[in-house]
Amino acid sequence: MSNMRNRIRERINEMRGLFDRTWNRAVDSILDDWDSGRDNEFVFPIIDGPPGTGKTSAGTVGIAERILENPDEQIIYLCPTHFAADVALRKLRRDLNLVGQAYRLTPNPRETDWNQGIVGHPPESLSDREMRVLQRANVLICTLHGSIRAFKIRGMDVGARIARRAYIIVDEFSQVMPPLWFHSLYLARREGLEPRGFSMLGDPYQLPTVTTQPRLYENAGEFVVNESGCNTHRLRVQYRMHRDICEAINQLRRALRCTFMLESAERVRDLDLTGRGFEWDRNRCSPELREILDPSHPLVIVDTSNLGGQRRCFGGSVMNMDEAMLATKIVREFCRCYRRNGRRINHSDLAVLSPYSGQVGYIQQLLRRGQLENTTTVTVYRSQGREWPCVILSLVWNDPRGFIGFLADPRLRAQLYVGCSRAQSKLIVLMSYECFHRYEDFRNLWETDTAYHIEARQEWVR
Repeated sequence: MSNMRNRIRERINEMRGLFDRTWNRAVDSILDDWDSGRDNEFVFPIIDGPPGTGKTSAGTVGIAERILENPDEQIIYLCPTHFAADVALRKLRRDLNLVGQAYRLTPNPRETDWNQGIVGHPPESLSDREMRVLQRANVLICTLHGSIRAFKIRGMDVGARIARRAYIIVDEFSQVMPPLWFHSLYLARREGLEPRGFSMLGDPYQLPTVTTQPRLYENAGEFVVNESGCNTHRLRVQYRMHRDICEAINQLRRALRCTFMLESAERVRDLDLTGRGFEWDRNRCSPELREILDPSHPLVIVDTSNLGGQRRCFGGSVMNMDEAMLATKIVREFCRCYRRNGRRINHSDLAVLSPYSGQVGYIQQLLRRGQLENTTTVTVYRSQGREWPCVILSLVWNDPRGFIGFLADPRLRAQLYVGCSRAQSKLIVLMSYECFHRYEDFRNLWETDTAYHIEARQEWVR
């Protein structure tokens, strides 16, 4: 047991050494219990982590620290999506060596793999031995919608000694509505759980939960801050993006009226595609796309004003055939003229994003025709929490009146912010200047000093 604790401590120290002092203070805040403040102060750490600042890593390192300090305590790690829960499990097991101490609870029995820490059976169908394993585990990870699974496991009597008190962490709070948060707390109380502390991790400027009810616009993190007045731990250093892309993100944060800007960590400040192991064969690239794909241009904005306009498609979404064909052509050329560490490009190297499912669907269709179906192509909303070395963002609209649909909605302005911040070393934005220049967010992006501008030509998509 002491050897295991030593290995965990070594991994914690290694992780802490990768981040700055503010990040480490945020981790320390997770170690405080809710009643450990002065003069009956309620301690509720909220970590405000913009893209690439390592907020999930802060949460998982904080968990590991708590496990070492309170080995009998159980931590319930709640996420809004299954993807976020998978990321948390991977970080705890791979990065912090918590194999056999962290388990992910899912609703799908076919996903069950005890060796990988995944349990897909409802608590009622588990054997007493399996229940004891989960009750003695230090961390149970699940979605907020499935939180009853974790609480029921703790409440079932199978002869295991289990701590009555636990610590609850909520990741990606921007996607959690206050009613869902309070319902999870209600379920915990109903099952006899007495939380010893709480933490929330997230970026309040990420995309909110989709709802038509104005009363539900506020996310759980904003609600707690507004009601309690507690301070947040602001992570200002990002460890994901090349500085040119980071500058674009700061331009968007200014448009969103964010209270602080991001700084690039030294290890990623000048990390372009070649620094990430990509080899570019300039001679294999089509002349018209050479400047777009050049790794020395981390941020490229392609003006698609000269291309065709958007159209409505099945289901009411929007697509732009010319812009989709251009995105597909860029993908094809990227896969033809780039290699990474001697291998061909795969789905982890490149992604095509768009705010509109209609555009995503049409691009997927074109990629299948070109035998490039392994390219990751998703909506901006589904891309949250993910990152790729190169991102192509298609904004679709090319309306002479300047109409941009829901992208003009104040609550959904973060579509651009989220889409751009998925890129590590190369960001290619396809947008019509004539259509988008009326809007502050898009104009700020266009005017980013580090951006390389190219005007698309009609013959490129013919």
